[in-house]
Amino acid sequence: MPRFRHGLVTFATLLAACSGSPNAVPSLVATPAPPPAATTVATAAPTLEVPGPTAAETPSTFTSLLYEYSITLPAGWHAGSAMLRWDGASAPGHDDPSVDKFAGPGTVSAFANVGPTSDDLDAFVRDTIKWTVRDHGDTCPATAPEVTEPIDFGGEKGHFLAWNCGILINQALLVRDGVAYTMVMRDPGVPAATDAADRALLQQLLDSVVFGS
Repeated sequence: MPRFRHGLVTFATLLAACSGSPNAVPSLVATPAPPPAATTVATAAPTLEVPGPTAAETPSTFTSLLYEYSITLPAGWHAGSAMLRWDGASAPGHDDPSVDKFAGPGTVSAFANVGPTSDDLDAFVRDTIKWTVRDHGDTCPATAPEVTEPIDFGGEKGHFLAWNCGILINQALLVRDGVAYTMVMRDPGVPAATDAADRALLQQLLDSVVFGS
């Protein structure tokens, strides 16, 4: 058989092999594998951790080394010590370096100053009114407080003054063994001389005062 014809026979044979006959050569093209089945990863439910009490969440005791008294502060309150001694002839403000400072989580704060005096309680009350008018007359009444009455101060008889200075200003005064004590409550959130909640809180602070020997 001529070589050209032999070539045609061979080519036809190859076509037949690829046309799906029983003897066809399997395709060499790879069939994509099916995607892996989705798996579920078990996760633990989140656990809520309840923090334990901290020092700021429990009452604390502040001792004034400069003025020799101690006071129990409510939970969440903090204290700062006076840096200078009170001059005994003024009504210092809440940011004065001569006062011990007490601040809570709300708008209420308090401060205290102590010093020697030759006054009795009545004279100290009159002096405090005079000093308050002189030193804070730009915001406080220029004559007298709206309320003046007795109050317990560290288990002893003191005096209470309430001023509407655009904000609540309450003063608790005591003279004990030749020493004058002043505790002031300040509440910018109350535009009045008195507030029942603030008065109760002030009394709580005063009841906790322990005087040094």
